[in-house]
Amino acid sequence: MPNVKNNASTQETCRRLIDAAGQVFAERGLHAATVKEITERAGVNTAAINYHFNDKQELYTEVIRHALSQTPMIREAELGGTPEERLRTFISEVIADLFDPERPSWRATVVAHEFIQPTGALDAVLDDLIRPRAQLLHDLVRELVGDGPDEFAIACARFSVAAQCFFYLYNRELLKRLSPELSAPENSAELAERIADFSLAGLKALARGDAKSAE
Repeated sequence: MPNVKNNASTQETCRRLIDAAGQVFAERGLHAATVKEITERAGVNTAAINYHFNDKQELYTEVIRHALSQTPMIREAELGGTPEERLRTFISEVIADLFDPERPSWRATVVAHEFIQPTGALDAVLDDLIRPRAQLLHDLVRELVGDGPDEFAIACARFSVAAQCFFYLYNRELLKRLSPELSAPENSAELAERIADFSLAGLKALARGDAKSAE
């Protein structure tokens, strides 16, 4: 964990280091990024990383934590409504966050790098930032399809729902070239509705056993 000091100046230095490091890690990756480039971009001396984060690896872990913690923690009690309405709200919240123009542009790139080539940072944030969201989606899917499908089917279903959402984050540049209207923030609400419609149709088929009977 970083050395947390309770004063505005120190907090501002940490914020600048995380933002600068996020930019550099997104551009160069963890191993090619240098402490010198990060500190120069943050406008601080090189000793600041050791003082606040101990080393580059720990700074990288905090960058991943910051990127993921910016996503609102959606909780079951806050969703409300029928299972279908709760899934729609869940998807809507995720899409709204992914299209939020206030989010740093480097966030998607560094998280994608970490998911593809994981380091210790992934395990460091798994239990408090990733697993709870995955469990909530698992529980929603299970409630929608009932007790019939096994856990393998539930896992496939929940990742199918999530993949539809994150496709629009990690493939935004491709979308701009092929279907630019799908990457436009003003269309995000309609996009969320269409993802929800498609997901609910698939989950209803799973609940009926259509997917298994088609094998």
